[in-house]
Amino acid sequence: MNNVKRLHPSAMLISFLAAAKSSIIPIIGTVVIGFANSNPFLKYVWIAIIAFSLLSSFLSWVTFYYKLEDGELYIQKGIFVKKKRYIQRQRVQSIDVKAGVLHRVFGMVGVDIETAGGTSEAEAHLSAITREEAEVIRKELLGKATSRLHSNDELEGSEETEEKETEVAGPELTWKLGTERLIAAALTSSGVGLIFSAVGALFTQFYQFIPNVWLDESFGFVTSAGLSTILAITGIVFLGLLVFWAISSVITIIKYGGFQIEHYGTELVITRGLLEKRQLTLQVNRITSVRLVRNLLRQPLGFVSVYVESAGGGSKDEQASTLLIPLLKASDLQEILADILPDYSFEREYHPLPIRALWKMMIQAFIVPAVVTGIVSYFFFPYGLFGLLLLGITIPFAWLTYKAGGSGAGADYMWLRYREISLIEVIAPRWKVQSAEKRVSVIQKLQGLSTFQVTVQSSVSGKSFNLGDMTHSQADQLLAWYSYSTKKDEH
Repeated sequence: MNNVKRLHPSAMLISFLAAAKSSIIPIIGTVVIGFANSNPFLKYVWIAIIAFSLLSSFLSWVTFYYKLEDGELYIQKGIFVKKKRYIQRQRVQSIDVKAGVLHRVFGMVGVDIETAGGTSEAEAHLSAITREEAEVIRKELLGKATSRLHSNDELEGSEETEEKETEVAGPELTWKLGTERLIAAALTSSGVGLIFSAVGALFTQFYQFIPNVWLDESFGFVTSAGLSTILAITGIVFLGLLVFWAISSVITIIKYGGFQIEHYGTELVITRGLLEKRQLTLQVNRITSVRLVRNLLRQPLGFVSVYVESAGGGSKDEQASTLLIPLLKASDLQEILADILPDYSFEREYHPLPIRALWKMMIQAFIVPAVVTGIVSYFFFPYGLFGLLLLGITIPFAWLTYKAGGSGAGADYMWLRYREISLIEVIAPRWKVQSAEKRVSVIQKLQGLSTFQVTVQSSVSGKSFNLGDMTHSQADQLLAWYSYSTKKDEH
């Protein structure tokens, strides 16, 4: 095919470093085991892994071609099995432009293209192309692009861009996260739990290879100081959580630093990141729902985060959703939504769950801790009685879950509110709902309760939201709203 292009050679280095990063645990593991057991093969197997990654990165670059023509992107790739793909303009949902540290060193950017009915992975990934080429692709595949990569100084760096033949108007609205909100988002981030789990899992993998002498020297101060075991463990856990909280805060600042939203007619351009700078172009009319999230730290402080579901644009770290606004005051929510997504800015009245749902939740919250405490106390009395402390968590959480539950619907929109750990509100237009379902379990049948589930299109084909323990009449009303009302033409 004529006029096909290759990626910039820096794509080889980017691909190699990505492969090396994903192989870091096997490399460390083989090196540690090899030296611990004096195994000459395992000592140097890391060389083979790196060599294979280098060869694979080179061959992937050599066999990758792309071409943009007449609103269609053609991609050919594959080392042993050749794959050819055509991506048409009408299927493109969003385009995500990234500029990591290596990209900026070479003056390149990476481009992810999401399409309708795609998976959690991007339909097309161009790992290293010029900024100008990325802008051409954006304009060609999104029609008359109202967002411009060269309009963002952070992505462009200090280089001056050439004047374009066609002058594009500036954004209708620009909303910035700001330093104060960024710091508040970092300090109230719920990512500390994920970091703690990841570090814990990594530690358990390599714990058996840590010499006992190191462990004795590291924790010997506990016994030498004469501290009780419980106080020592409590102090270590508290210190660990404090460190992980600090790490989570720094990661959030790096990830969402410089966050801003630009509104161009039917498009939203989301820019964020200090090290890896990202610019996501999202079609407003392809947003399928809005999700308002308040975690346990942010809810008492009156903060809320705003996510959107769409046929493209989601990311793995955001559960295939797009984080539209990392943090803002709940009192400012309607005003900001009125500017950015006016169709979703309206007052909502929630119908609460019935009182019998509270009794069901309370019983469930009591049974599990009580049974566990009884079994452990039988074998380890009286230490097992500490399990009763769980009731101080599960019972209040059951009450919060009950109070959070609610639903409602208007002429064109429905909304659900429920609690997982965070308090979640979902707003979905009828013409974007893929399916609605009412479910009744055996226990719910005895109590006259049911669960309502609604599914909207997202980056992973469909995302579902559930509200449990509502009355049959409440679930039937929501089903009727979806099933028997005249649907509007999809925007």
